[in-house]
Amino acid sequence: MKITVAICRTLLGLGFIVFGLNIMHPFLPQPPPPAGSLVAQFIGVMGPTHWMSVVGFFQFLGGVLVLFGGTAPMGLVLLAPVLVNILLFHICLMKGNGILPGLVFSVFEAFLIFSYRDYFLALLTTKARPKLKS
Repeated sequence: MKITVAICRTLLGLGFIVFGLNIMHPFLPQPPPPAGSLVAQFIGVMGPTHWMSVVGFFQFLGGVLVLFGGTAPMGLVLLAPVLVNILLFHICLMKGNGILPGLVFSVFEAFLIFSYRDYFLALLTTKARPKLKS
């Protein structure tokens, strides 16, 4: 089990480090989206506003945190909403095309959350109260 966790952490962490860096400083070629498509409109809004650079930064940071075991739970917390958005992008805008990497990374994420479940159990309470100093 330890080996499986290490492999998933390494693949998820390196994947998000590479793709996060690629968003911030493109080095992997990507074909342009079809003109006038929803994807083109999405990129037309997100690119010039530098929104995607922020997303790329959180992908990179989450990947680094997952890669180093002691900070993996925080990295998983940062990557969860990114993965949801990746899946929604491919489902809603691309009609399922290109979703496989997002699904694979989501499986890694779910497995790692399960593996680190003791760190997440406190989030599932209905009795949360702030600690206040008197």
